[in-house]
Parts: sequence; structure tokens; C-alpha cells
Amino acid sequence: MLSTVGIKTNKFNNLISNRISEVNKNIKIDLNEINFKIDLKKISLFLQTNSPQLEYRSTIIPVQNINIYLEFFPLIRSEVRIKKLSLILDKLDIKQLKEISTSFKPSNLKNILNNKIINGKLFTEIDIFFNNNNDFDNFIAKGKVLNLDAEIYKDLNLYGSNFSFFADKSDILIKNISGKSEYFQINEGDLKLNLSSQISIDANLK
Repeated sequence: MLSTVGIKTNKFNNLISNRISEVNKNIKIDLNEINFKIDLKKISLFLQTNSPQLEYRSTIIPVQNINIYLEFFPLIRSEVRIKKLSLILDKLDIKQLKEISTSFKPSNLKNILNNKIINGKLFTEIDIFFNNNNDFDNFIAKGKVLNLDAEIYKDLNLYGSNFSFFADKSDILIKNISGKSEYFQINEGDLKLNLSSQISIDANLK
């Protein structure tokens, strides 16, 4: 029963909120009633709550839903070991994303966002993974971007672009691209950005 329906409780709210703040002091989270579930196959727990209040670097992040995956046996010893945070965000304006991008890694991703992206709307789901010390390890983000305005090259901008994406620390995959500039129109296409020390782009556009 616990593995499928869960138990609603407020018992873990402060414990989880405080532990997340310990992991990253820039994060403040106020959880609503938690649905406490167990994955019997993986012997792990996850806590689910809707519409939590999430603040990062004094910026409110519009979150629909958050799942917090915990190690089972450390919790028995009154330890909180977070394996993964799964976030489903409400619509996020590019300007809001720029406000919280100061700690983004790699720095190339932050530079693209702040120097090349002008306007747009972001809809995304993000999985954030932690190591055994509760330190950030990796992330996976997927979603879509609507009405994006961006600078492709000096004096060359792309307007009203729409696409879906998949991203982690090393790569961004962009699919179903459409948009237009002063000189051409993109009807469909995809591209891959490798975010190493030197950014590389592999594109296929019509």
C-alpha cells in the first residue's frame, strides 16, 4: 500500500527543508503536506509535494511539483541522504532564469544564457543528482522553449524560435527548431551543443 498510495504527513517537512539548505545555503524551500512513498524494488523512499515555495538566491522559482528521493537505511539512523531532486517547473521567463544563473556550471552555459539569450519562456522538468556526501553531482533537464529571441552571431538574431531540449552538464540537445531572422527562416531542425572548454555545435537545419 505504501509503495503505491503513500502516507500524507508533515513530519519530515522541517527535516528535509533544513537538510537541503545545508547542502546549498542559497536554497530555501517551504514544503506543503508531503506524500511519503516507498519504492520496494529499489529500497528507497521518495517524498512528493505540490506547489512548494522554492527560493534560490532570493528569487522565487515557480514549482508545480517536487519529488525528493532519499536513501532508505540512512533514514532509519535519523540521517538524511538525498539521492535526487525532481522538479516540475511552472512557466519560467528567461529573465527569471538569468537571475538564478550565477552558479550555473559549466560557465559556458551561463555565458550563453546571459549574453546571447534575449527573451523567451521555458517549461522544464529537472532531475538534480547528489553523491553520497549530499553534494551536487549532475543534472538532467528536459522541456521546451517558446518565443525565444537570441543572438546567433554579431548583428544576427533569431526571433520567435520554438524547440524542445534535453540537457546535462556536458551537452544540450535541441530538436524541432523553428524561428526566423532578418535573412532566413528555419522550418525545422536540430542541433547539439557540447559545453566543453571550447563550445562546439553540430546542426542540421532546414
